[in-house]
Amino acid sequence: MQVDPLVSKLDRRYQDLSNARSNWERHWQELADYMLPRKADITKKRTQGDKRTELIFDGTAIHAVEMLASSLHGMLTSPSTPWFSMRYRNTALQRNDAANEWLEICIDQMYQAFHRSNFQQEVHELYYDLVVFGTGGIYLDLVGDDLRFATRHIAEICISEDANGVVDTVYRKFKMTARAMEQQFGPGKLPTAVVKDAQNEPFKEHEIIHAVYPRGDVAGKGAKRKPIASIYYHKGTKALLSEGGFDDFPFMVPRFVKDSVSIYGRSPAMTALPDVKMLNKMSETTIRAAQKQVDPPLMAPDDGFMLPIRTTPGSLNF
Repeated sequence: MQVDPLVSKLDRRYQDLSNARSNWERHWQELADYMLPRKADITKKRTQGDKRTELIFDGTAIHAVEMLASSLHGMLTSPSTPWFSMRYRNTALQRNDAANEWLEICIDQMYQAFHRSNFQQEVHELYYDLVVFGTGGIYLDLVGDDLRFATRHIAEICISEDANGVVDTVYRKFKMTARAMEQQFGPGKLPTAVVKDAQNEPFKEHEIIHAVYPRGDVAGKGAKRKPIASIYYHKGTKALLSEGGFDDFPFMVPRFVKDSVSIYGRSPAMTALPDVKMLNKMSETTIRAAQKQVDPPLMAPDDGFMLPIRTTPGSLNF
């Protein structure tokens, strides 16, 4: 099967971005192991529903992450109070009553759109990613007449910046069942292996890459379409699944703290990681010491007892 030239270019770029963040992945995995175990599947591939707290002996860090994420949510984007407003740059319009009344109507319509969407749920998840990983990604799409937000797992996205330090490129690798792929892309776009799975094993998962980037960066047959390209392709066979675009970049990728030489951000969890690991080690040692105090090892002469030693509470040993 001949590989589409556009997909070939995009896949090489994805591999470069993926290799560039390999050191970050190990760091994120350790952070998640101790402070956000439900997302601790970055370099470790875990099955859904398994236990992820095997390294945790003290839950203080997990609760601290929850409190900071909830505080950011309540103070920055509270669902119960207005958290943004708008005004004109033109000072003459700022003094115009009719113009200000129109602007108030626009603000009210925007709040209604946010309330109809799942914004509050997804932005709360974004704050978790910022607190722990230092980098978060939230995707905005229009479903019918309603906004639809989706916070993407840090393990899925690779990012790149433009000359001004603004993220303008996101490559997302994720899995989708053959059945869902048929529904989204149509059977005519799917490679042969996926078509067979859709018929025989509809819930078998396949890896997909979603590339979103400025259209001029990678030339292709869709270069004359909208300024932001949106390309889906099948990772295994490099088959092009969908080619579309956006008028504006649909991903928002905030960084908690960012230096001038890094693309990905740093977080409060990174600063606290040594203390968190020490606290867990101390808690483990304290638990072991308490267990030995409560149920210490027994020393008995080898010929002094005929009966077995009873170690239950209130037992009598002759």
